Amino acid sequence: MDKLKKTGIVAGAIVGGIIGGTLSVIGKVSKVKIVDDIGESVVDSAILTGTMAGKVASGAGDLVAGAVKKDSEQIQEGADDLKDTGMQVVRNFTGNVRLVAGSGKEIAGGIRHRNPKRLKKGVRNLIKLVTVGTLTVGAIKVKKDEDEADETTNSDNPNQ
Repeated sequence: MDKLKKTGIVAGAIVGGIIGGTLSVIGKVSKVKIVDDIGESVVDSAILTGTMAGKVASGAGDLVAGAVKKDSEQIQEGADDLKDTGMQVVRNFTGNVRLVAGSGKEIAGGIRHRNPKRLKKGVRNLIKLVTVGTLTVGAIKVKKDEDEADETTNSDNPNQ
């Protein structure tokens, strides 16, 4: 059932490449970094979603085929794929909740301390999350701002 996994990855890469790649090119040509970052994040998110969908399809297929053939090894492979994908979904979700909370904290801190850079950083990250989530309708993997000085935290994006 590895073909299903590969198909999911390829489908994610194609969809992500078309939507995210187009946005990224537009961002680079127009020199608007946030559009470029959103495009790259859409590509990454679509590949992640395709990978997870492929693993679910492969795992379900292995479970059914193993049950029909009474092959306990194939059943275990299917169960492992489904379990791994479930854990990946939970990690992605909790990581994104942390990013939203972190962005909210940046915004609140920027307002409280009258720090426009911090406020802008929080708003920018929140915009990226919402936009990527809307465009990909699946797993979200957002690229953090690298060029801006990190004045508040040094934590990495936990969902990458």
